[in-house]
Amino acid sequence: MFTRNLLLLIILSSCSIASIDTSNLDFDDSFSNSDKFQFNKCLRNTSEKIKLSDLQFNYLAENINSQGLEFNTRYILSLTMKTQNSDDIVLDSKRLNTTNYISSNMADSEKKEIKNLLISDVCELINNYVK
Repeated sequence: MFTRNLLLLIILSSCSIASIDTSNLDFDDSFSNSDKFQFNKCLRNTSEKIKLSDLQFNYLAENINSQGLEFNTRYILSLTMKTQNSDDIVLDSKRLNTTNYISSNMADSEKKEIKNLLISDVCELINNYVK
């Protein structure tokens, strides 16, 4: 019984640890580990060598109402891409979000989700470029 459960656990864990080939992607220090993981995941089918650098994630609050509870936030993600046969290319993605979160936990969670969406947008741009 114990051996069977152990064997099942080993098989399941080995299946869940699928490696992603990242030899064609090069990141500078502006990328966090989660950013690298997101880019590796969405660019895993790309065989061209790509160097990504200068990742910047900025946001601006605008149109704050008189109570200070509702406002629009403009999120901008930009980076520089260099491929084997190109010069530096600056890519960016923007989103506008209306929010009224006062809780910092909700605001941080929302910010992370929007950053992941922006990374997906930039990945789509990169995939279209290298095809």
